[in-house]
Formats: sequence, C-alpha cells, structure tokens
Amino acid sequence: MKQDKKNRFIRINFKIVGTVVPIVLLMIFIFFSLTRNEIVTLSKDKLALESKNYAEEIRTWADRILNELDIYKSLVEKMGIDNAETFEVLKTSCGAHESYPYGLYWGDENGNYFDSSDWVPGEDFVVTERNWYIEGLEHDEFVFGEPYVDAMTGTACISVTARVDSDSALSVLSVDVYFDYAQRLVEEIIAGNVESAFFVTGGSRTIVADADSQMVGKSVDDGDNSLLYKNVSILLDGDKTGQSVIKGEKGRYYADINKIGNTDWYFVTLMSQKEVLSDLLRIEAIMIIVAAVAVIMLVFLTIRFAREMAENRIKAKTDSLTKLLNRDGFRERMFAALKICPNQGVLLFMDMDNFKLINDQLGHPVGDRVLIGFAELLERYFNRNKDIVARIGGDEFAVFVGRPIKVPEAEAMLRKFISIFHSEFDEEYSKQQLSVSIGGVFVSEELTYEDLYQSADNALYEVKNKGKDGFYITHKE
Repeated sequence: MKQDKKNRFIRINFKIVGTVVPIVLLMIFIFFSLTRNEIVTLSKDKLALESKNYAEEIRTWADRILNELDIYKSLVEKMGIDNAETFEVLKTSCGAHESYPYGLYWGDENGNYFDSSDWVPGEDFVVTERNWYIEGLEHDEFVFGEPYVDAMTGTACISVTARVDSDSALSVLSVDVYFDYAQRLVEEIIAGNVESAFFVTGGSRTIVADADSQMVGKSVDDGDNSLLYKNVSILLDGDKTGQSVIKGEKGRYYADINKIGNTDWYFVTLMSQKEVLSDLLRIEAIMIIVAAVAVIMLVFLTIRFAREMAENRIKAKTDSLTKLLNRDGFRERMFAALKICPNQGVLLFMDMDNFKLINDQLGHPVGDRVLIGFAELLERYFNRNKDIVARIGGDEFAVFVGRPIKVPEAEAMLRKFISIFHSEFDEEYSKQQLSVSIGGVFVSEELTYEDLYQSADNALYEVKNKGKDGFYITHKE
C-alpha cells in the first residue's frame, strides 16, 4: 500500500508538473511574442513619429524661405525694376539667411544681370540661357527648381525662382538655397536607431542631403547604388509614402517615407530590423531574470506615462492660441540660451498698441486672428536658429535674439520689423490704428534673467510713454 501511495504521489506530481510547465512555457512564449510585437511596433511608431517631425521641420524651413523671398519680390515690384534703390534693397539679402548666404540675383530678357553678392559673370554668361531664368519665366510665385551640386562648395543647392512683373522687360528673380540645414537634420536623426536618412527630390530623384555624405548630389535611381537605395527608388516610383518593409544588403529594413508639403521632396528614414531585434534579445534576457510579467508592465507603463508627460510638458510650455512658447517656456529656453552664450543677444518685449479697440469694436474672434497673425509675423521675421519667440500674455510678446548683435544692426532690424508690421495690419485695421511698441535690453554677463526682464519691461513702458509705435533698447550696466 505504501508503494501504491508513493506511485500515486509521483503520478500526481507528474500531472502537476505536466500541467504547470506547459502553461508556464506557453505564458512565457506568449509573453515574449507580445513583447516582441510591442517593441517592434513601438520602434516603428517612433520611426514614423520622428520622420514626420523632421519632415515638418523641413516643410516649415522651406515655407519660411518662400515667405521671405515673397517679401523681396513684392518690394521689387512695388519700387520698380528701373529704380536704382531697388537693387540696394536686393543687396540686403546677401548674408541675411544661412540657407541662401549669397543673396538674390536678377536677370532680364535683354541680358541685364545683377547679383547681390557682387559676383561678376564671364563673357560667355547668357542670362536667357540659364536654367534658373528659364524656370523662373514659368512661375508668378517663387518655386523650388531642380537641385544641383555647387562646383565651388561641393554641396547640394537649388535655385528658387519667380517672374517679376515689370513694364520694361521680362525679368526673373532667383536665389540659390543650400541644404546645410537638411544635412544637419539627417545627421541628427541617425543618432538613434535610425540607420540611414536622406532627402530626395521627386522629379530628378536627386539626393540633396544624406547621412552618407558621399551620396549627396547622386540620383537614387543610379544603377550603382546599393540594394537598399534601389528598393527605396521602387517605392518612390509607386509614390508609396508611409512605412514599408524592404530588403537591403544587411537584411530587412523598415522604410518610412514622408512627402514634404509644398514641395516635390521626400524624406526617407531606414531602420534595420536586425538592430531592433538585437535590442529585443537583450531586453528579453533581463526580463527572464527579474520576472517577465512585472517587467513588461513596467516597460508598458513607463513608456505610456513618459509619452503623456512629454505631451503635457509641451502643452504646459506652449500658448494654446498662437502655438508660440508661453511665459514659462520662454523663460526656460532663454535660461538655456544664456547658459550656452552668456554674453550675447538682445531681449525684446513687444506690445500691440490699441489692441483693446480690436476686441471692443470687432470682437474677440477677430482679436484672436490678429494675435495669431502677429505671432506668425514674429516667427517669419525672427527665424534664425538662435532666436526665441513667445507670447507672454494678452497682446504682449517677447523675442530673444540669441546671437552677437550690435546697436546699429538691432535698430535697423526693429525699424524694418515695424515697417512690415504696418504693411500687414494698417489697411485692414486702419480705424483701430494698430501699432507696435518695442522695449529691449542687450545681454551682459552681469545681468540675471530677472534683471533683463525688468530692463526690457521698463524700456517698453518708456516707448509707450513717449507716444508708442517705436522702440527703445537699453544697455543695463
């Protein structure tokens, strides 16, 4: 009997083991399968999100360039191409923007040519035979043409051209835009799990910025390219945007393609499936040691809460109406800027004079549109990478120009800004007599943020006390 009990006990234990072990193994298998799918999904979602964000940055960059050039074109057409002062205005474009450092140039059907950088063409230079001139004749507004590699710099650039309305002769205004900014973006994005990234045009399929600098200026359709580029070319042939899985020399890749708005460019990012799975294997090994279920819950909750916290942080630092930084966001960004470059720049406070009349006479919805329009003007005008723009309350705005700037340059900058403000708002809101008052202070090492804030605020009130519609910048010692 003892032997029978022993055998029965053994059989029961075998049944328990035989039942529990498969269940545990099944749970581990399901857990790892779910974990694998989740991490792959998150990696792909991250790739899509980053790709979309960088594509949006390039779209914004391109739109700002077109908006700036439209301003020059409007001034040229308003002043007249036969006016010598017109060309003095064009000269101001030289060195005004890092993306087109050599400024605008102009030519007409009679062979006349002007270059803001004072470059003088050779005798064999025929204006009407240049690609930029031929392309420009077809467009009333500025458009991006086909890219090419600059022989002097070895970097990709593109002509942005438009026909100029003139009674004297057909003429074209153009500028060469360089893709240094796009190159910085692709180098930035590959710092993560993204293995490769590049910008390519839709027409000639020319690569204008690439994580592999040797590919810049080449066509993605080049027969000598790798299998990865060839398969990307096939996706572009089918105008297939979004995510796809393609093959490369090192296996399968997740390819994410975004069309850049208002251009025919594409942004392509590539992430190796092997790289994603190799990370997963390391994570699985750790999770086996410390308990699979607990870790997956922790990972899931951490990712979710981190995402929510990041979104809430962005919302907390952003003005809901204008989408500019709010007071707290501006303070944080300016603190960071002053920490990097503690002795350069100028802090500006701006207030729209008579804005209350807009709300009282035309209503708050119109007032909101005015605030949004003013915010967009600030973003267009103060668009250097070290400039910070914010709405700090009501009709009060702040700008930090975080670069070395001297008094004459700062005053010229503000005079031009006030002039542009009136050109955009005077006609529609003539009865309310909108204007802008600006107070500022130059940065020095002795001044804290609070000192700068108070000095700029005092300067603003001094402008208002003297009749508004002007500016005053002080040196606070």
